[in-house]
Amino acid sequence: MTEKQASADVREGIRSGIVATIRQDVEQRGGRTARRLLAAGLIGVVGALGVTLLVSSHPYGHHPPWHVVVFSTVWAGLLVVSSAVALLDVRTPGLPLARSASIGILGVGLAGICGAVCPDQHFLHWWSATGVGDSIAEHAGLGVSSICFGLVTTLVIGLLSAFLVLCDGRQAVAPFLPTAVLVVLLTPGVALQSVGTSVGVFAGWLAGTAAGAYVGVAAGAWLGERLPLRRRS
Repeated sequence: MTEKQASADVREGIRSGIVATIRQDVEQRGGRTARRLLAAGLIGVVGALGVTLLVSSHPYGHHPPWHVVVFSTVWAGLLVVSSAVALLDVRTPGLPLARSASIGILGVGLAGICGAVCPDQHFLHWWSATGVGDSIAEHAGLGVSSICFGLVTTLVIGLLSAFLVLCDGRQAVAPFLPTAVLVVLLTPGVALQSVGTSVGVFAGWLAGTAAGAYVGVAAGAWLGERLPLRRRS
């Protein structure tokens, strides 16, 4: 009887331990899911705010009436897809899609905030009126000046958005995919601002945006890996 009772106690202990472990894992997963939903929602709001600011504040005096509809629709579609990827935490072993989408959405939000405080809603006009922008345009042309503008502005945006997303103590992320997402989400804005200029200015601005985004995301990822503000739960 003693041996049978001991065996029953051991089985009951094992069963209780397994049940407790499963319950704890479910609770932890529920907490992580709630936090991810909240984070994805906040990032989505920031991205939507950025797109709204960039579209609504742009002067359309020299645009055809359909421009605002087309640019808004394209931007909204890209933002919805990116938000869904971030919300669902879509990823593969080699492609951190959700974190890349979060970086891109946050970058659009930061771009919108920067655009809202810009004195001239034609950003390239404002840049060309500054001493640096005017000097570059005079000596190297407006195309080179637009490259420099895109590089500097997107470098800062990429650095901040990548650091804020990747400072979570999780696995490091290579900069290529987040850069690609950020550039795709910023391209409608570059195209909108380039209306009335030349193809060379648009291409230069987009090239500078891509280069600045890559350097900024790489720097933000490097800082996030070495200066984590939060740890993975």
